[in-house]
Order: sequence, then structure tokens, then C-alpha cells
Amino acid sequence: MNEQRRLNISVHNAEARENREILKDLINVNCFLAKQQLAFRSNDESSTSSNRGIYVEALHALAAKDERLSIHLETSTVFSGFSNIIQNDLIEAIGDVIRYDIKEISAAPFVAADVDGATDVTNKARRSL
Repeated sequence: MNEQRRLNISVHNAEARENREILKDLINVNCFLAKQQLAFRSNDESSTSSNRGIYVEALHALAAKDERLSIHLETSTVFSGFSNIIQNDLIEAIGDVIRYDIKEISAAPFVAADVDGATDVTNKARRSL
């Protein structure tokens, strides 16, 4: 009985790790689109549409290079990540993390800016924060 329980826990933990990696990919796509100020969704996201929206197309582009994500998108029936409800939940969660970080920085007694100098192809100094 203990061996079966240990095996069940091991399988569960492996699936949880897999789900976390899939979730990271979904979050990364959401963050990328937000940084680029791109529209996430389109009117027709069906599998026959030639333009399923940037979010869905970005996930498929990422899946083309990631076998784990590709298999998940092809086989998942419950949680594929394409649902607008899932996407809105992810956007809300990302916003919560950003708001928390802003509050934490605002509460700090001081803030330091890390300035890094580099040169570009014209050999002119560039500064980035």
C-alpha cells in the first residue's frame, strides 16, 4: 500500500511540474503581448480561422519549438490555455504581482538605480536602466 501511495505522489508531482511549465509559457506569452501593447484576441479563434489572434498564434509559434507545449496544446481537453477566461485570469494574476511589487518598492526607504553603460555599433555610449 505504501509503495502504491508513493508512486501516486510521484506521478502527481511530475504532472504538477509539467503544468507549472505550461503555465509559465502561457504567462510569458501574456507578458510579451502586454509589453508590445498588442491585442490579444481576434473575433474568430476557431481552428479553421486563418487569424486566430496574436495570443493563440504566439502559443502555436512557441509550441513549434517546444515539444512539451505542442503535445499539451494538441491533447489537452480541460486546460489548453486558449480560453479567454483562463487568459483573463492570467492577466489579473500578473497585474496582482505587479501591483504587489510596486507597493513593495514604494514602501522602501530608498531606491537604487543600476546603470549599465555599453557602446552600440557606432561606438557611442548608451545608457540603460
